[in-house]
Amino acid sequence: MKGLTQTVVSVLLIAAVAALALPQRAGADMVTVPLQDPNTGVGAGWNVTYDDDVMDFVVDAVNLCNNYVVLEVSKDFYLPPNPDTGEFPAITMLFTQTADDCSTVSRIMIAEEAISNLTGADWTDFHWLLAGSDEVWFDVAASGAFGIQPVPHFQTQLWSEVPGAPGEAYALSVVDGLVVSGSSYYPGVDNSDLVMMADVSEEADPMAFTLVEVPTPEPGTMALLGLGLGVLAVRRSRRRG
Repeated sequence: MKGLTQTVVSVLLIAAVAALALPQRAGADMVTVPLQDPNTGVGAGWNVTYDDDVMDFVVDAVNLCNNYVVLEVSKDFYLPPNPDTGEFPAITMLFTQTADDCSTVSRIMIAEEAISNLTGADWTDFHWLLAGSDEVWFDVAASGAFGIQPVPHFQTQLWSEVPGAPGEAYALSVVDGLVVSGSSYYPGVDNSDLVMMADVSEEADPMAFTLVEVPTPEPGTMALLGLGLGVLAVRRSRRRG
């Protein structure tokens, strides 16, 4: 069963990566804004690039002393799955380091999300994937029960851990639930956070990575996605200094 679960998760990650280039709306306008504390003006050392037609976020706090930034995010998924592959287009956030290592927080926390399903199709799973750098990961223990919500929403987390680094993951999938079209899903409202850790000290150049979020199709389309397993990239273990 564990092997089957990992295979399914890997297939779903292919769908997420393949969807990276597909905007949620034609003519999407990407904007870039700094992560900055709204009260103090203190910057977190990061810019975020995103499509403001389909998502928005607010910065709750930046704390350089304790090395974190806290975000609240909203996303509206509009486009239905591709009729040939069953894949939904993803929504992405590109994080780019803008300050030196000492002035850049390494802990980025999503405290709450409001995710609306306006696709015309029901969702049976949902996924968060980190891409673009080997030096960023989800902190599994610190993320707690993020993504788990009362029935009918998702009841089970599946973490894809970084090889050789227990407790560090490059993807989170939530299953055993349903988000029907026309409804919304609220991960994080149980006071859990999705915690991303970035090892900025390991990068010679300013660091950049992408947070990908994507729902997935009904189980009947898994056979189509399974054809892509042969091209799944194997993520190397994070090197320790």
